[in-house]
Amino acid sequence: MKNIQEIIESKKEKILELEKFLYNNPEIEMEEFRAKEKFTELLLGEGFDVDGGIEGLPTAFVAHKSSGKGPSIGIVSEYDALPGMGHACGHNLIGAIGFGAAAALGELLEEHKGSVYLFGTPAEETGRGKPGLLAGGYFKKVDFAMMVHPMNFSALASDLVNLEGYDITFRGKASHAAAAPGGGINALDAAVNFYSAVGLLRQQMKDGSRVQMIITGGGSAVNVIPDRASLRVEIRHREIKYFRSLVEKILRVARSSAETMGCTADIEMFEPPICCMKNNSVLVGLFKKRLVEAGIREFQEYAETGGCSDMGNVSQEVPAIHPWIQMVRSSSDAHTSDFLKDADAPLAIERMYKMAGCLAGVGEDILKSPQLIEKIKEDFRSH
Repeated sequence: MKNIQEIIESKKEKILELEKFLYNNPEIEMEEFRAKEKFTELLLGEGFDVDGGIEGLPTAFVAHKSSGKGPSIGIVSEYDALPGMGHACGHNLIGAIGFGAAAALGELLEEHKGSVYLFGTPAEETGRGKPGLLAGGYFKKVDFAMMVHPMNFSALASDLVNLEGYDITFRGKASHAAAAPGGGINALDAAVNFYSAVGLLRQQMKDGSRVQMIITGGGSAVNVIPDRASLRVEIRHREIKYFRSLVEKILRVARSSAETMGCTADIEMFEPPICCMKNNSVLVGLFKKRLVEAGIREFQEYAETGGCSDMGNVSQEVPAIHPWIQMVRSSSDAHTSDFLKDADAPLAIERMYKMAGCLAGVGEDILKSPQLIEKIKEDFRSH
């Protein structure tokens, strides 16, 4: 009978090949064509069927391998880079970990009945990849989904807050600012009014709330009353009920600010909604056991990060986990040059192999004990 760690050991060369390729060829969201090609090449070599024709997501793919009716295991890979910063969020590691785990489980299918899916999810930084696959029904093919994210700390579970982003455009009437100011309706005044009003609201917001704004347009000439002004707003909170009320309040303030200044307000969502993480305690327990076996014993059970990921959207539809594992120095914050340097350093590579083994180990436990699927789904239904 094959052993997961032995299988991972036999695939280290391919896992590292993928990690190095992603790290040295960073591609931003929706431009990850070379990454998709590399994944496809390696997965075909592992005997997977690869579907690269995902509607609306030209850089996504879904790879599949099956040995018959049994547990259907979902593994998630991310591989988009940050604009101008490369893989300063470690998606090179996430991609390679996902491939390694899927490839290892694919070999176990020679001894156990079941299926393995590797979801190639682009554009995580803008939240467009996993929602697109969800809309296409691809995650309905699996009983659960798993991934690991590198970080400067370790936590088995976290909040992963709700997030929505809006472009708000105020429209007024242009007029000469010196000769005929009374003939104009100042859209910039409405934008400033909105910006200030949200600032005043912050004192009454629940802890953990975040409302971030930038002004993206405020006029084109100083001697013309601006007839158009715009802001981009992101709203976050971990509790879904309060989050919905906060979003509605912020958008009401925008409409009221427009009305107060005699303007109109156009409100459009500029990115897909991101959902909070619905952690699955059964999967977390199985992962914890494998983590300890891998020699990693320093971790938090739960962390409040204030961050977000479209893996939260997946967790609302199927049981899922998204543990954070320290793979960089504790002083290296995500989206920094330090993190970029560490994302290809010896510690990251060592733990990349271990995390591929941990995810594959969870899958192995479930392939050997299919009755765990019902416990996983019971926990999912209870939250």
